[in-house]
Amino acid sequence: MLIGLDTDVSKPDLSPVPIWRCKDKECKAWMREELATSPSPECPLCKGGMVKSIKHLPKLVNKKSRKKS
Repeated sequence: MLIGLDTDVSKPDLSPVPIWRCKDKECKAWMREELATSPSPECPLCKGGMVKSIKHLPKLVNKKSRKKS
């Protein structure tokens, strides 16, 4: 028996999210489609082409910015 491990850790809800991933199999770069800066982005690491794909990710939480008084 392992002592000190929290067995009540809840995993985040994952959902399929459209992403762009690098075409180069050696490059690990990817980005959420909703955060891409152009309709057909280039890889931010190797500057190669990117293809659309799906990745199961936690939902993004948009934090509201505080108003300055």
